[in-house]
Amino acid sequence: MNISSSQVNKAGSRIRKFLRGELEDRAQLDHAIRVIEAFRAAHQYPLVKANNGLRSMISTERCQVEVSQRMKRFMTILDKLHREPTLALSRMQDVGGCRAILSSVDEIRRVEARLRKRRPVVGYSDYISNPRASGYRGVHVVVEYDSRCIEIQLRTRLMHLWAITVERQSALIGENLKQDGSHDVQQFMAAMSEAMALDESGQAIPQTLLASIQDLRLRADPYLAKGTV
Repeated sequence: MNISSSQVNKAGSRIRKFLRGELEDRAQLDHAIRVIEAFRAAHQYPLVKANNGLRSMISTERCQVEVSQRMKRFMTILDKLHREPTLALSRMQDVGGCRAILSSVDEIRRVEARLRKRRPVVGYSDYISNPRASGYRGVHVVVEYDSRCIEIQLRTRLMHLWAITVERQSALIGENLKQDGSHDVQQFMAAMSEAMALDESGQAIPQTLLASIQDLRLRADPYLAKGTV
């Protein structure tokens, strides 16, 4: 199915109308779903190329690393369309994504520099220098392969451990804790992220931060009882 950017954006708009209860034409809905599925599928081969390219760059840098790839699920695309009503679907940059789990921030910077040298960079977020309010840390570099955007995430093992812990807690609690917010668990995990970053860089963790973590843990405990952190 050959699709243009305007067709993709129109399909995204129709899906938003459907999610708001404003689209009743089943034929239009079915067509929008087919367009989005084709748009998603068009990222598969570029994603494989991005994964292989990332592995090659990491090998050149002689880093010990875990590399994975994933396609954003159809329902996750719909959720993002709903959460970001001004985002044109054709400009969604993380439909296809690779992730490298590296040993240190230094390795992240080396791989990031090689990515910038080898591929056209169309998007960049440095959540190490500027962590999200949720506490999320990592570097996201969006590059192009075959005119498709592929998001490459670079994390250390501690950053990845933090992220998957938040994902697990989100599933247990039934709330999306990955988004910035003021939930007690989010505040506790944000403080934990700060402490982990200090420890990873070889700095001492201030007593004030340790005290804050203890207090936040008590507030988060009713939710954390469903799992372990």
